[in-house]
Amino acid sequence: MIVKTRSYPIEIMMLEAIVRRFPPHNPRKDEFKEKLMRKRAGYKGEFTLDYYMSQIDHSNFMILQDLRIPHNGTHFQIDTLLISSTFILIIESKNYAGILEFYPEFNQLIRTLNGVQEAFPDPIIQTKIQASQLKSFLSKNHQFTLPPIKFLVAMSNSQAIIKNPTNNKEVSQKVCRTSSIAFRIKPLEEEYKNPTLSKKEIKKIVKLLLNSHTPFIPDLASMNLPLEDMIQGVQCLQCNKFHMDRIHGSWICKHCGHVSKEAHIPAIKDFFLLYGFQISNKQLRRFLLINSVYTGNRILQALELLTTGSTKDRIYSPPKNFFE
Repeated sequence: MIVKTRSYPIEIMMLEAIVRRFPPHNPRKDEFKEKLMRKRAGYKGEFTLDYYMSQIDHSNFMILQDLRIPHNGTHFQIDTLLISSTFILIIESKNYAGILEFYPEFNQLIRTLNGVQEAFPDPIIQTKIQASQLKSFLSKNHQFTLPPIKFLVAMSNSQAIIKNPTNNKEVSQKVCRTSSIAFRIKPLEEEYKNPTLSKKEIKKIVKLLLNSHTPFIPDLASMNLPLEDMIQGVQCLQCNKFHMDRIHGSWICKHCGHVSKEAHIPAIKDFFLLYGFQISNKQLRRFLLINSVYTGNRILQALELLTTGSTKDRIYSPPKNFFE
């Protein structure tokens, strides 16, 4: 059973808002475009893993996707976690393109793409560390005996060429195509047949992990964004140009003539993602390029946002599911 599903990462939403509203001639825009491309590729690989995981029999597993757990003053992240009574499995997803050569003796992965070589940290070591951190975390928080914690590295890009130049046994055992993940899980079920955890203990572990999960929210201040120069106004969802006009309760694009009642909603989401998760009527009007306090109030109240403060100084914040 899947008890925690993967949601679209807030980090990617933030990067999309940054790229969308970054000053067009600022040379740093390409930096954020590149970062967004990498993060989207990673998420695509995780999403591909989710598809193939959905094809397996879930009856013997509790499956948690996209965990980020605080431990020893830092956090460790797990793409996909399977918990059964006989073993625990961590699956790390990678979506690298090109020719991928594993060199575990140097703790690195060499990627060759378009004739350019690039070194990446060895994902096997990365996942080993995750397994160690998970074991330590669970041992500190529960006193029962844990089953073996195993791991796999799933390569999601179907066009990638995977090589093991040194014929390393661990690479052959731990690295697989995402499409073959079910065939790597089955041998583990056959090897580990003696139950270590009861159903009650599994539920305790799942509850602990769910309660401990802390989504990653990037520190906007550390990005040093030119916030005063970010593009403001409502973007047309038809032609993607900015500065729609608010006329009689609708947004009208002066470029293509598209009319929308709700074009302000993506813009307000952009504000939260760029400036923090609080907005006042004055900030809303400045960002949407409208003048009327009354119109600002109507827009904010219609969104059913969380509120604090008096009527005059009211601050609005997004509810939990606002970005879904």
